[in-house]
Amino acid sequence: MIKHPALLLGAILIVTLLAFIPSLRNGYMPTWDDDKYVVNNPLVKELNLHSVAKMFTRPVNGSYVPLPLLTFSVEQQLFGDNPFPRHLTNLILHLLCTALVFQILRMLKINPLFAAFGALLFGIHPMRVESVAWISERKDVLYSMFYLASMLFYIRQHQNQDNGSRNKAMAYLFFIFALFSKIEAVTLPLCFLLIDYYLKRPLRFQLIMEKIPYFLLSLLFGILGIYIIYRVGLKSEAFLAGNADISFTNRIFYAFYTISWYMIRFFAPLSLSAWYPYPHFGGFSKVLFYFVNPVVISAGVFLAFHYRHRWPAIIFGILFFLVNIIFLLQIFAVGIAFSADRYTYVAYFGFFFILVWGASQLAQKNRGWHAPLITLLSLFSLMCLFLTNARCRAWHDGETLWTDVISQYPDQEALPYVNRGVAYTMAARWTEALQDLNKALAIDKDCKAVYQNRAIVYGNMGQPELAIADFSKTIDFEPANANARFNRGVTYVNTGNNTAAMDDFSKTIAIKPDYLAAYVNLGMLSFQEKNYNKALEVSTRGLSINAAIPELNRIAGDCYFEQSNDAKAAGYYYTCLVSDPGNLNAILGMVAVSVNKNDKAAAGSYLLRAQNINQKLTLGKPGLEELEKEGIFLAPRKKETLLRLY
Repeated sequence: MIKHPALLLGAILIVTLLAFIPSLRNGYMPTWDDDKYVVNNPLVKELNLHSVAKMFTRPVNGSYVPLPLLTFSVEQQLFGDNPFPRHLTNLILHLLCTALVFQILRMLKINPLFAAFGALLFGIHPMRVESVAWISERKDVLYSMFYLASMLFYIRQHQNQDNGSRNKAMAYLFFIFALFSKIEAVTLPLCFLLIDYYLKRPLRFQLIMEKIPYFLLSLLFGILGIYIIYRVGLKSEAFLAGNADISFTNRIFYAFYTISWYMIRFFAPLSLSAWYPYPHFGGFSKVLFYFVNPVVISAGVFLAFHYRHRWPAIIFGILFFLVNIIFLLQIFAVGIAFSADRYTYVAYFGFFFILVWGASQLAQKNRGWHAPLITLLSLFSLMCLFLTNARCRAWHDGETLWTDVISQYPDQEALPYVNRGVAYTMAARWTEALQDLNKALAIDKDCKAVYQNRAIVYGNMGQPELAIADFSKTIDFEPANANARFNRGVTYVNTGNNTAAMDDFSKTIAIKPDYLAAYVNLGMLSFQEKNYNKALEVSTRGLSINAAIPELNRIAGDCYFEQSNDAKAAGYYYTCLVSDPGNLNAILGMVAVSVNKNDKAAAGSYLLRAQNINQKLTLGKPGLEELEKEGIFLAPRKKETLLRLY
């Protein structure tokens, strides 16, 4: 059997890699936060001092996670929108966490072979999949890597006095990195106290004083986290909608239930899900929920504390788990799920430690136990390997993920059906999307999330009246919903109601002043109504936000051309074509400008360029008319000028 630490680590990492290989073929999960953190997040689309400053000063989706955002931005610059590098990064970070766990277990005096099993189980346990296979949970694996690295240097600091100052500095540095990755890292100073207890460091004044900088950092980031939850979460109706009717007392009982739920899933990681609805209890299960479960857990904690001098390792492991899970037990209502696999990523270290410490102690005291224990750990590891490998496939995309959830919790809650309906919508599978969204509404007639998504489906199924009705319901619920107003405006355009559309686009801009698509649509409609001053004002306002938007430059160019200011028109047409070389309307604008300048060579060159894009332009006047039928609007002066070529 392999005994050399380096060979053991190599074997651990290879097996962990094999377990998670399927995750590298997964895509984005836009129905489950990937849109907010990566796909549609403007903060990660560019990388400069200004964007980095925003990452460190603004929350995203109710979380303060600047370092994960920074990694997403670097990947965006290097690889574009390809999801593979992002999944690979998550897996690499997980492998680093696994390696750190192996080293920490060895430093905590666990036999190398049993430490290897502890690290292996940390690496391949099915409860890890959510943190690794979900791109948005980069924050989990990144903060955990820094968290564990800080732990490692803290232990090294007190085991190797010769290198104390350097190890101390590294422990501080990685702790700060962990805090900038995820606020849950605030628990680390408490874990340092647990390490002190396990290492039998005397409880002296100096031991407390050396932790003060850590606790001050935790306090600072903890206050920041509470502030973000208050500003972004508690003011949002949806944030508490799922469990607002659960009393604080019941949340305490749910916390006990969740602890036992995590303990069971540690040994039997079956029926895992991306989302767990709050369970409902009736009959005898109420006795289990309100009496048996809290009594058993409390008795277990009491016994462990009573025998703390005999079982310091068990106390360390239990408290490590509790310290890292306590703020995630939903005692203070956050969201609609009572638990999540990702919450255990760091916390389960405590259970892995107890498992392999106990196994190594048994093997040491009775050599006859060695082979059976290794066999049991091997079988458990093999089970985890297969379950994790299969679980990664459930996270392939939005359809597979929510189909998996629905298969476990059919007809229970609207959310999974809404999210799968959105996934079907993104795949242009309108019939299936409509079925899921209607199912969600049948489960929860007050599910407001249905209407906006169903409106998009109706619009694409050629039922604009139904789409407008659903968008209108969304706006009734959420008057400040800019997306609903914009999309209703687009639907009004499709029905020919330009007046209502312009009103919606104007209100969209009032709600969200940087909604550039609304500027484009409002500018285009104003131009088609021959209100050139309005169109020019709208387009220049939009260009003040982003001067490179092609259509806004084209609209401004057309406005100036219709006002006989060909020089300014040419400048805007040129800027449009820099960003969008195939913009046919802007090319025709340059043709018209060249004709008015009597520059036949330039006019011919631009016309040839336009004809290469649309062959109908070779037909002369009929070609221009066909072009207008295709939606290319040509204002009077521009059309008249182009006709002079024929």
